[in-house]
Amino acid sequence: MKIFRFILALTAAFDLDTWHADITNAFLNSRLDEDVYCKLPDGFAQPGKCIKLLRALYGLRRAPRLWQQELSDFLETQGLRQVKEESCLFTNDDGIFLLFYVDDILMVSRKDYETQTLRIRNALLARYELKDLGELKWYLGIRIIRDRARGKLWMCQDSYLEKIVHRYYLEFRKYPSTPMTIKPMPPNSQQATPQQILAYQSKTGSINYATVQTRPDAARAASHLAEFATNPSQQHQDAADQTILYLDGTRYLAIEYSASATGQEIAYTKPLEVASDASFGNCATTRHSSEGYLFKLFGGPIDWVSVKQKTVTTSTTEAELLALTHAATEALWWNRLFEDVGFRLDHDLVINCDNQQTIRLLTKDLPTLVTKLKHVDIRQHWLREQIADNRINIAWISTSHMPADGLTKSLPKQKLQNFVQQLGLVDISKLGLIAE
Repeated sequence: MKIFRFILALTAAFDLDTWHADITNAFLNSRLDEDVYCKLPDGFAQPGKCIKLLRALYGLRRAPRLWQQELSDFLETQGLRQVKEESCLFTNDDGIFLLFYVDDILMVSRKDYETQTLRIRNALLARYELKDLGELKWYLGIRIIRDRARGKLWMCQDSYLEKIVHRYYLEFRKYPSTPMTIKPMPPNSQQATPQQILAYQSKTGSINYATVQTRPDAARAASHLAEFATNPSQQHQDAADQTILYLDGTRYLAIEYSASATGQEIAYTKPLEVASDASFGNCATTRHSSEGYLFKLFGGPIDWVSVKQKTVTTSTTEAELLALTHAATEALWWNRLFEDVGFRLDHDLVINCDNQQTIRLLTKDLPTLVTKLKHVDIRQHWLREQIADNRINIAWISTSHMPADGLTKSLPKQKLQNFVQQLGLVDISKLGLIAE
């Protein structure tokens, strides 16, 4: 999904045309590369006989891979090449991108490449049975709204959030102002029933789908709730209900991508903004730290993570180092992707951090961190090497302006509102783009 958000950011910034299509019975278009035999269907059975499958049926383990290979081979015959860092993204290196997710196809292109785009579109229509959905408006349940005159594009999951609040019979409950309480939630001291566990996991799964697609403001809540998935208490069930109600109460919050920094609530200073943060030892049970990173492109988030670190650290600096390592790894991946598709930044790759001690440790001539944790020491030297080679840069930012702060901890109402603005989320109902 982060590639989809990247494509939408480029679409808004460079005023690209979009075309959306849905392939009917996609898997059946690929031929099997192994012998698979089946019993004859009821009513057609004959003694001593079976049937041999020629094409990949839905449910076969290899069907998704065979379909990907079939469509990839066909796209290459149309002059498109597969992007190295993303097997479902294709480009012709000159203004056309094609992204597919199972049977959903999205093609974006520059206006002056209309002839080439039409040729590829007609080739797909001739090869496969598909529904031509025209201009992109919905994708995997996500509403896409665009204002080409202003160079803006929004993606919102209001319809999905409305469905899940009805699914769990919460529509008559009061909407909370935050996705999660700031009070700690201890583990369940008793054993939950299988029915309680299933209900809780269903809720957290529904929450997680929203927070990995369009709602990073509730990503910390989703991550924290997942920690209790195997034995939830009633307190955890209530917390999951609170997150669902918060998401539904703010269902019109949408990611906004903009060609220009002007006109946004918080104007971006660079096309790509990266931030990394950690909250030291904030898990009262295990004393693991939480971390998060955020990547924003043209004013809107394209990539984010909110997780609990897998190891215990002994200082804030160590926790920040681990978080920065993961953010730097992701930043280098994005940089390789940018280079592969021909998207060039007009600035250095900078990761913002709000811990000055960590920055000094990585930028001084001699490291001063003394730790007995080997994995932390290795990460420290790896980061110093990346900085010395000018692959990445680390810059200080105040905690009050840290856009990844809400990915590491629960925030009270006022700080949450500021966090939502820093993320680049806007309420599209207040912009007159949709009727409530």
